[in-house]
Amino acid sequence: MISRSTMEIVSAAALDVHPPGYYILLKAWSVMVGGSEFVLRSLSAFVGLIAVSGMYLIGKIIGNYLVGILAAVLGSIHPGLIYYSQEVRMYMLCTLLSIVIVYISIKLRDESKKENTTLITIWRILFVLCGVAGLYVHYSFGFILVAINFACIYEMISMDRESRKKILIEFVCLQLGVVVLYIPWLPTAIEHLVSWPAERVSISTEYVVWEIWSWLSFGPTVEVGDIVLGLVCLGIVVTIGLVSGGGHMASIATWIIAPVGLILVFGLFSEAFEKFLVLAVPAVAIVAANGFERLIRYFYVPGRILSLLTFGMIISCTCLSLDNMYHNEYYRRDDYRSLVTDILYKYREGDAVLLNAPNQAEVISYYYPSMENVFQVARTRPFDTHKQIVELETIARSYSRLIGVFWGEKQADPEGVVEKWLNSETFKTTESWYGAIRVATYDVAEEVYMKEIDGNFDGVISLHRYGVNSREFRPGDVVQVTLDWSASTEINSRYKIFVHIYDDVDLPPIAQHDSEPVGGSMPTNLWENNDIVTDMHGIYIPANVKEGIYTLAVGIYAIEGGKRLTVVSEQNMADRVVLERISIVE
Repeated sequence: MISRSTMEIVSAAALDVHPPGYYILLKAWSVMVGGSEFVLRSLSAFVGLIAVSGMYLIGKIIGNYLVGILAAVLGSIHPGLIYYSQEVRMYMLCTLLSIVIVYISIKLRDESKKENTTLITIWRILFVLCGVAGLYVHYSFGFILVAINFACIYEMISMDRESRKKILIEFVCLQLGVVVLYIPWLPTAIEHLVSWPAERVSISTEYVVWEIWSWLSFGPTVEVGDIVLGLVCLGIVVTIGLVSGGGHMASIATWIIAPVGLILVFGLFSEAFEKFLVLAVPAVAIVAANGFERLIRYFYVPGRILSLLTFGMIISCTCLSLDNMYHNEYYRRDDYRSLVTDILYKYREGDAVLLNAPNQAEVISYYYPSMENVFQVARTRPFDTHKQIVELETIARSYSRLIGVFWGEKQADPEGVVEKWLNSETFKTTESWYGAIRVATYDVAEEVYMKEIDGNFDGVISLHRYGVNSREFRPGDVVQVTLDWSASTEINSRYKIFVHIYDDVDLPPIAQHDSEPVGGSMPTNLWENNDIVTDMHGIYIPANVKEGIYTLAVGIYAIEGGKRLTVVSEQNMADRVVLERISIVE
């Protein structure tokens, strides 16, 4: 986005799931400081440092200097905050604005009691500006506005009628001020929130409680089972901090409860949306700091010993999460740099790159500005299936190979239209992961002549016809194999199809392609009896394969256990059917 003008950023954001605020700030940052990857990431790091200072200030208000210092320490080492302080994404900025607006709302209520008109006016203006800025950065900032309103309502309960009326009018006016300044973007925001697909999940309450508390406590890079004792210890400290808090603790409590509650109510607790919990992490750090301070103050020596042991356990779990963040491949970050490097290494004339997530093109063009033939798919909201298929057919007629870059498929393409079309109309040859990004390569189908064959696999699945795009290949070519299957009986298990190329059938294959039928979009347990399922496999021939005659064979094995189905014929029983003898020439 930083290469675009401000108006172009706004126009592009109107087609994206995110508002334009962060992108505009990032562009301004790059103009002032530079456009290197380090510099772009440094914006979030800089924002993260300010956020730690904000946690100190709020901690000091609700408690004392010690609470502020402990809150800053806990915030500065929290894996979730560290994680997003290193990302070129808007979540750390949104977290900072959450801290700022909670601080402003607390100061506003304090100054209202002193009746200092000038300061009250300043805090009101700052509240409105911060509120609208947060909404222009990310829609999830609305969770924090909800939290502030809940805190206000809670505090109004104990007020007399006149004070309650005064506070109510003030807060309604403040919310209206935010809405008025947000009106230019409000129709776009509503359209996005209503039409943008969201992966809804239904999971057990017990699982949700542990997973959410794990994220809030130690971030996204650790498993619950590894930190149970740390979660319990921190939970006790947070409970002490909540029940022993002062008048402003309602603001901090709702700061935690509102985002968590709304995520659960709307069924958004999934990998794609759990990052919204980062907005509530500062509140957890502040409450925990208050709990530690109370233990130290009221329980003297035992409290200090208990605090030290508990803090040590929290540090231990934090270190485990941080170690996973930097060294555990399972938690590998999205790696667009390596992705682009690998695509360029494989790229050849006649290739097209398909991107399914908004603004992926911006990231790819950052690493390689001159990359050509890049197409954005799955971009219509709501998703237009017919239009998308027509577009894919048009692209396939012009290019011989398609490279699909998939991220957040459940949001961009909830029905999997793009991938189902690719699996049924092209030959998938390779697939690799770069963090949460998946890259798959598809060869566009060539004309093939289908041959009849009688392949009976244990009386469960029958192979009726097959086709191969050629009988002569070179290293680096793709053998395109089309198979027509049917179920001979009701199938309750899921099987994978393997297509292997052998130099010697008694040795491992020199090349292969294994997958569930139709790229996984037609698993065998969904087959109806005697319905024909056309299944396409692409087998890439490695560059180091020697010239010679090779055997092309196909078979089936169970996903669970890996047992192969046997081939029944009058001549013999085997675990595969030989299709062709193919030649590889240099």
